[in-house]
Amino acid sequence: MFAVREQKMVWSANMLKPQDLLVTLKVLRYEKSIQDQGVIAKDMLGKAWVHPKDDIEKISLYDREKDEIIVSDEIDDFDQADLAVIDEFLSQNENEQVTWTYRKLASQLFMSLSEANQSAKRAIAAGLLISKGRRGVRVNRRALVNFIQHGVGISFFTERGQIVRGIPTAYAAPVFNQVFASSSDYPPVWPCARGTMKGVAISPLFKSVSKAVMIDSWLYQQLALVDIYRIGSAREKEEALPFLNELKGE
Repeated sequence: MFAVREQKMVWSANMLKPQDLLVTLKVLRYEKSIQDQGVIAKDMLGKAWVHPKDDIEKISLYDREKDEIIVSDEIDDFDQADLAVIDEFLSQNENEQVTWTYRKLASQLFMSLSEANQSAKRAIAAGLLISKGRRGVRVNRRALVNFIQHGVGISFFTERGQIVRGIPTAYAAPVFNQVFASSSDYPPVWPCARGTMKGVAISPLFKSVSKAVMIDSWLYQQLALVDIYRIGSAREKEEALPFLNELKGE
């Protein structure tokens, strides 16, 4: 009995976690930058909600007596250190060079160095990343695309929550909202006190996603794409395939 329990603990420790997909996509960001232009361009999509103005609609003060929808009070989890990192990155005049380290990866994903290392190890074990020894780590792009298309909705399933202030995701993200038609009154959003849209709460892959997309619009697009395969309809997933297949780089 003890051996069985011990084996289950090992499986749990080595199981692929949502943040491992986040790390894999960030590594792919660097790979594609090398192929496409040699630098990471700062065409930011997220700047609007880094420092919201005072006149933004007070969504958390929604009148509950006039509507059955319950609006949660989103906690502002952007501390001064996070804002300093974001501001420093956005204020740089030159585009960032494409070389990366685990320390840089952790910093730009707003996770600890150990979390970034452990995520990469699990992604390698799962086949999303390939270790090339001294030549570094590369993304197994075909495995990544197949996992997003067929596995992410099961492995990282999430239910729609209540109405909150947040950052638009899935088909509601800026890069997709002109592509997908939706009859939903409330778009899917990642809960965030600095968000600029009222919508249905969708849990992001990792707690730091709302910060990480501040400094990487490409990553924002891919995480929104992943959410289409987590919560989207069969039609939306089919329409998103051309965007997904672009990750193969073939």
